[in-house]
Amino acid sequence: MSQFHSAAAGVDHLERLSQGDSPVHRLSAGVKAAVTLVFLTLAISFPSKNISGLVPFLLYPALMAAISGTPYRPLFARLAVALPFALFAGISNLLIMRETAFTVGGVPVSAGAVSFASIMLKTLLCVSAVLILTATTPFNDICALLTRRRGLGALGLQFALTYRYISALIDEAQCMWTAYLLRAPREKAVKMRDMGSFLGQLLLRSFDRASRVYDAMKCRGFSGRYYPKKSRPPRPTDIAFLLAVSAILFAARFFNVSLFLGRMIKL
Repeated sequence: MSQFHSAAAGVDHLERLSQGDSPVHRLSAGVKAAVTLVFLTLAISFPSKNISGLVPFLLYPALMAAISGTPYRPLFARLAVALPFALFAGISNLLIMRETAFTVGGVPVSAGAVSFASIMLKTLLCVSAVLILTATTPFNDICALLTRRRGLGALGLQFALTYRYISALIDEAQCMWTAYLLRAPREKAVKMRDMGSFLGQLLLRSFDRASRVYDAMKCRGFSGRYYPKKSRPPRPTDIAFLLAVSAILFAARFFNVSLFLGRMIKL
């Protein structure tokens, strides 16, 4: 299997996971999205110096993955893609914020190191929560949820079309990759000097392919709107889940559980 087909399989993997049957999968898409939004907002709201307060938030993605039966390996694989961006963002803090924040066993810890750890942990939490949402909720349901919100209809349509036709872009890239290797059989990858031309041609072929796809969609009655299927209303168990998890998350945000447990252990 070529690397392009592997990429296509990776894109589709979370969608296959979302078709599972577990208590998390059976929750309403709106409820899961609302809980994820609450989690993201509270996790981001922590000050950069408060790392211990973020630690209890690790339980949410871990428990949701365990209850839903989502394997950890694909989650870690996608986390590995996002973490380097946070790594480069946090390194600058190590160089700029050099004042001592506190000492551990006589070893000074700079404010930059604390900020760096906070950025990495927040990235881990936020990406994990979004991955759990997409791994337990069909992507069409997420797009439908966006479409039904005023002002987000265009965004939901773009997400739906991007997800639907990402395979077409991968097919175009695969054809160009094959043509390149046939013309340069000794090469194992596109040379850097040829990368600009390769990407430019891919962009032009994508525009041409998108035009043909759009014409085909209009012939089939596409009017520029996305009509999702009607989703079932939230059940009492869904509302109870939303209220219970939100209450726990708010309590964890405004009550430092880690610091309290540390003091109890010392006592």
